[in-house]
Amino acid sequence: MKTNITPPTVGKAVGIWIRVSTEEQANGDSPQHHLERAKAYAASRGWVVKEVYDLAGQSGKAVTQHPEAQRMMKDIERKHITGLVFSKLARLSRNLREVQDFGDYFRKHDADLISLSESIDTSTAGGRMFFHLLGVFAQWE
Repeated sequence: MKTNITPPTVGKAVGIWIRVSTEEQANGDSPQHHLERAKAYAASRGWVVKEVYDLAGQSGKAVTQHPEAQRMMKDIERKHITGLVFSKLARLSRNLREVQDFGDYFRKHDADLISLSESIDTSTAGGRMFFHLLGVFAQWE
């Protein structure tokens, strides 16, 4: 008797973005806390964490040129990861233009941004609308 056995489907491949300033770390907001929270979220969705991008101690004013940001963007481009999980938008970047640029880059490469605190996931219609509105507001600056 022949049976059809379907191999298990591997979940979405994601990276975790850790950026906590030195001052925030001094106030008890540890990179380890952000990492564990993101890992738990990914596991609850059945996602596979492929990479961790550690920018701990890095200012959020300009992150796109940081080596970890460059590595992450290459991983998105080559489809090594298809989503990035981070604790909140201010941890991604404190620069509105950079956040919008990340949104555009991820959209171009069919990847998703997932912010835990704001419950934003660009794989959903609501998450995509948020980033669209963010682009509109960025034009007013």
